Order: sequence, then C-alpha cells, then structure tokens
Amino acid sequence: MVVYSPHKVILFGEHAVVYGYPALSAAVDLFAKIYLIPSRTGLQYTPFVQRTLSYLGLRNVYVKVETRVPSGSGLGTSSMIIAGILMSERDFTKEQLAREAFNIEYETQGLGSPIDTSTISAGGFVLTNGSEGIPLWSIEKNGISWSFSSIPTRNLELVIVYSGSKGSTREQVAKVRKFYERGSLARDIMSRIGNITEEGVRAVMRGEKEKIGELMNENHSELKVFGISTEQIEKIVTVGREYGYGAKLTGAGGGGAVIIIPRDKGKLLGKLREMNYLVFDTATTSAGIFKRAE
Repeated sequence: MVVYSPHKVILFGEHAVVYGYPALSAAVDLFAKIYLIPSRTGLQYTPFVQRTLSYLGLRNVYVKVETRVPSGSGLGTSSMIIAGILMSERDFTKEQLAREAFNIEYETQGLGSPIDTSTISAGGFVLTNGSEGIPLWSIEKNGISWSFSSIPTRNLELVIVYSGSKGSTREQVAKVRKFYERGSLARDIMSRIGNITEEGVRAVMRGEKEKIGELMNENHSELKVFGISTEQIEKIVTVGREYGYGAKLTGAGGGGAVIIIPRDKGKLLGKLREMNYLVFDTATTSAGIFKRAE
C-alpha cells in the first residue's frame, strides 16, 4: 500500500492559533507518496520519523517520501509524513489520525497546534476555533483546546512559492512566544489576526478572491511585526501583490513559503520563474490523506 498525503497551507491565523485564536487552513493538491521499505538497519535521521516508528513498534524499516516540496517550507511536511507513516500501518478514522499524529509531533517539538494534522487528515478547508462550518472534532493539550470544522466551499486557485530557505517552526514559535509574554501589543496583534481570520472565512465561503487577497495582505502585515518575515519572503510578496489579489507567508515563517491568490497568472508565474524561485501552480483540494494499492 502507498499513502498519498497532502501538503497544507494556512490562509489566515498562523501563530495566533497557538493561543486559541481562529485560523483557516486548507489541504493543497500537492501530494507526497509515502512508502515503508524493509531495511537491514532501519536507519532514520529525523526525530519525528524515529518517534513515529517507535510508536508503531517498527524496526528495520526505512520511510521513503516522494515529494517536490522542500522540507521546512511551512506546508506541513512533518505532519504529513507522521500521518502517512501511521496510516500505512494501521486503519484510523480521520479524527484518530489527527489526534495521534499531533501527539507525536508535539512530543517531538514540545510545542505547536494540531492544525496541520487535522487539515491533512480532513482535507478541504478547515477552520480552527471558529463558529462557521460543519463540526469535525476537538483536541486538547496542556489546557489549550482547539475545535475544528469543515468549511464547505469551492476550491481556490493558489500559487505557492518557496523562498529558498527553510523555516524552523520551533524557533519561530518560540520567538513569537517571547514577544507575546512581554506585554499587550502582541495580544492586540493576535486579536486583530483573529478578526481577520473570521472575516476571511466568510470571504472564502462566498468565493470573493479580491476580498480574500486583501485580508491576506492585512494578515501578513500583522505577522511582520513579530519579525518572522525575511527579505526573500518580502520580495515574493511584492510580486504576488502586483500580479495577484494578495500574498502572505504561510506557516511559521523565518523562511518557508508564500501563498498568492493569482490575478494575472501568466505574468505572475513568468516573473517568479525569472527570479529563479521554486513555484507550485496548484489549488486547494477536498481530498485528505488516503492510501491505495499500487
């Protein structure tokens, strides 16, 4: 059996979701193929892969991942691989998979939210801590609770651009936490991001690309205050706003990827490729993780 695991983007609300504010994420039509291959040594270098195999009681197994997306791109790579390993060996409900994959990721990183594992498991648009949509499940960790719902709407065309450098979720979340603990400014920013997310959900449900882009721009401006953008991200965002409805970093920041709602896709793709960026012309997808025989 081969597991097909989607990458994901966060349209609104990254970092704020760690503190219980709403966030809107979506699975994207960039699927990795994940295989478990017998191996004499079973040597794995990644801590979250080691922990997942240990959870399953597996030895002498090598995890092969086929994807065009670089790790550290902010597109949920670790969650996608953890969920893929679990699903390759056992049958889980979507909720069970989201929970178990998050537990493993949290134990490995020591921080974070279950937004990635829930989005990869459920597919489509997933709202965290919001009032819209069809309820999915809730997950609690260390006194913080996240509730998830599915947002029924049409898929959204996206251009995803890798900035050329990896972002560390652990480092960026820790950086924002220090900022958050210093005083009220960070809390005010988080509250504004939460309001942007709620407005963004309504725009997504109505399919209003121009409004979605406008709100993405606002969300990005708020995130910049935390110092998690980079020079390369800002260059991409500038191009994205010129030829798209809006652009923002996605994920923890400090590197990683930018998402753009394209307006003039031909010119947008041409300019980005001229600048030698790795570009993915894609869209959101209603499909979550799945497995099939090959």
